[in-house]
Amino acid sequence: MKPQKVRRRLEQAVGSGRAVDLVRDSLGQDDRGFVLSLSGGWVALQVLADGVYVDGVVLLRVQDISAVRDAHSTYVARALERLEQTLASFAIPTGADARDLLILAAGLHPFSAFAVEDDGDEALMIGRLLKAGRKQARHRFIDADGTWADADDRWKYDEIVSVYIGGRYIDALARFADPGPADLAP
Repeated sequence: MKPQKVRRRLEQAVGSGRAVDLVRDSLGQDDRGFVLSLSGGWVALQVLADGVYVDGVVLLRVQDISAVRDAHSTYVARALERLEQTLASFAIPTGADARDLLILAAGLHPFSAFAVEDDGDEALMIGRLLKAGRKQARHRFIDADGTWADADDRWKYDEIVSVYIGGRYIDALARFADPGPADLAP
């Protein structure tokens, strides 16, 4: 799909209440959910997990999206209504870049989470944002077992392809993981 058509479909999906699939061929990733907002370079998507459960919000680079497909059905609408699932309200600030979004997300949730491109895949980095410098972020990673890394990682902002705000998995890590070293205190 041409970039202009992707953008047009994203614009149409903003606030429509219709589920869409965002295809990111270059990363081998599809994301299903509801488009909450769109800026020049980023789109906010409320994730639709397991077919009918609204989950966290993910901010995706528009340049990585290769197709936008309608994924809504009367079943999805009916299930969301009966499960009393409501969508978040989230607006991407005008002109926001990866650094801005990383700082914003870290202020909204105890754990920061973002993905970087790793050989055509997405590698999810969950942990705590320690510093947002001019060119790179300093971040301490926590693994799937809730154990903190011994050292910080540094990531350039142009390596970040998505930023996550909450969600069941990230919320569980924030709630049940090891408390971590004293230097990680929020």
